[in-house]
Amino acid sequence: MSSVLLIVGFHRSGTSLVASLLQQAGLFIGDRLIEPAPSNPYGHFEDGEVVDIHEHVLKDNGAQWLRAEPLIPVVNPVRWRAMEDLVLRRRKEHRFWGFKDPRLCLFLPIWKHIVPEARVVVVFRNPSECAGSLEHRHGRMIADGVGRQEVHRRFLEEPDLALRMWLTYNSAVLRFVSRYPNDVHTVAFESIRQGYPLTSVLRRRWNLPLREVATQSVFDPAVTEDRGRSMDMFDPGLVARLQNALFRLRRLERIGLERV
Repeated sequence: MSSVLLIVGFHRSGTSLVASLLQQAGLFIGDRLIEPAPSNPYGHFEDGEVVDIHEHVLKDNGAQWLRAEPLIPVVNPVRWRAMEDLVLRRRKEHRFWGFKDPRLCLFLPIWKHIVPEARVVVVFRNPSECAGSLEHRHGRMIADGVGRQEVHRRFLEEPDLALRMWLTYNSAVLRFVSRYPNDVHTVAFESIRQGYPLTSVLRRRWNLPLREVATQSVFDPAVTEDRGRSMDMFDPGLVARLQNALFRLRRLERIGLERV
């Protein structure tokens, strides 16, 4: 049976950096990767086929990636077959494979059911930094006149949207971790930025066929600079919920290090 490693984390949390690192270390992450963009000049490292499946399932459920409320997705037979077909092809063609997509946060239990052998790397980042980066990206896209302007404007018009999305995505991840603690390794973007030896840690923990690759070899501070802001928000009730989720993620990172 093949080894499977999924890379998950909220938008602007450093998942592209981690996917790039793991790809260099030997993980196959897709045949048709999404093209680079100004906000991700080295690439998103997302398999277009996986992203398409996620987008279709969201649409089927009357949702989209700008999700600020919990989601229990219903997967219709057409989408389910597409997911199973992808897994069958990957297992046949690759000994060590996986994929990365921030939307995966919302679909982890489904993929775990289809691929029970899958292990998961969770990458998290301070919510204010993620929110600031998202707002900066979509504000720039408004100024450049590119993409769907109604999507970009939501980050400017809806109070706390990015922070509420961070909470929704990471709460879904935390629920998954509570169910599969031995199959998840959690790491902070800040730790990656400081040289966390991810490939060697994952190889030791799960005996994965990863080559050792230095984190600094794929880290470009000019691209991943901080674009955060103070955690000011319209809904003060968000503060405790965000802090609690961030505390739990940091605790998981400490526990993961103790296991290797």
